[in-house]
Amino acid sequence: MDQASSNLELMENLENILSTIRHEVGNSINSLKITLDVLRENFDLFDDAKRKDYLKRGSKLVARQQELVNAMKVYSMFNVKEQEEIQFLHLWKSFLTAAATKLKEKNIKFIQDHETAPFLIKANTMALNKVMMNILDNAVEAVEIVNDPQVELRVTLNDDFVTIMLKDNGCGIRKNDISKAFIPLFTTKPGKMGMGLPIARKLLVKMGGRIEIESPFEDGTEVRVWLRIAVGHEK
Repeated sequence: MDQASSNLELMENLENILSTIRHEVGNSINSLKITLDVLRENFDLFDDAKRKDYLKRGSKLVARQQELVNAMKVYSMFNVKEQEEIQFLHLWKSFLTAAATKLKEKNIKFIQDHETAPFLIKANTMALNKVMMNILDNAVEAVEIVNDPQVELRVTLNDDFVTIMLKDNGCGIRKNDISKAFIPLFTTKPGKMGMGLPIARKLLVKMGGRIEIESPFEDGTEVRVWLRIAVGHEK
């Protein structure tokens, strides 16, 4: 990617982020203003129960704004300070054990294929675990209302990278929402903050990797993660 294309993508991403923040924060503030205006204008007309009800509404809206601030703090908190050469199979088998336990508890069928020769990757163990668990949690949520839910995990080697593919058979993501999936605070799920995938992408980029999503709507979602193979240990 040339410098001009890179700058254009950066500007588009920034515009999307600001638009999402403006939408989330703006809606909350407008709702709070309306609630307080109604309470102020009718304070003497309302009885104590009605006043308490409006104060309670206001408190919930303030709490929502605090959640948004905390979510942005969480995004800034996660980082990759140091990287090292990690034996991939050891880390991968550890993740598979955790994934199998989580999926079994949720009665989700687990399909896995991880037959590969030993090799080293350049990464940060804690950051990579966070990435994979965020992606897995999204898959678990995606199949919650599906009959015969299943999650599939596969590993392949491609030149200087190892590719991890995680696929679920959930309802998928709308085409217009896929490009927004990595924007902090964007979510289509009530009660969620939409920080899992943005944090995963941030950490992967810091480690020299990348992440992509394919999701034919109503036909599941496939997430692919690329991790760098350590120099001298290529396929």
